[in-house]
Amino acid sequence: MVKRTKKTFTDYNQYRDRPFGLKWATAYAMDDLMKGVLENEAWATKEVVGLELMNREEIDTILSESFLYHKPITLQLNTKDEFGRFLDPVEGQFLGEAYEDYFVLNEQAIYWTDVRHVSIKKEEKWFKVDYFQDGKSSRNKQKKKESKIEKEIELIKNEYYQDFADDD
Repeated sequence: MVKRTKKTFTDYNQYRDRPFGLKWATAYAMDDLMKGVLENEAWATKEVVGLELMNREEIDTILSESFLYHKPITLQLNTKDEFGRFLDPVEGQFLGEAYEDYFVLNEQAIYWTDVRHVSIKKEEKWFKVDYFQDGKSSRNKQKKKESKIEKEIELIKNEYYQDFADDD
């Protein structure tokens, strides 16, 4: 039977290693840190294009269509953030509550003078949405593979094709 000795760690040349919590704790938080960095980068680099300025009659027409036909709208405010960029568009359902100075969208009062552009939100029908448009699905890979094979077959056909001799 082998007798084991107790492991002791002694400092070397006045060097003391950091304890585990200080040394490795940041490694476990790296995922959260990177998510935050990517979100901040997306926010800092976003660019909202200013749409055309609409008058009150055009805004009323779109809002009445939204109310009568229960269509959702997207609304761009004429307000800018501290960096001079337009704010993100507001989306919602207009329920017909309008007053002289403002109207209500998503239980929020929006003043007529703050509205820059209003449009009916274009929504895709559920049966027309292509869930495999990212190119990573097996369906798209199979289609690409089949088209590549067809092109190769076409090349081989054209390369070695010879007309039959006429028996005249």
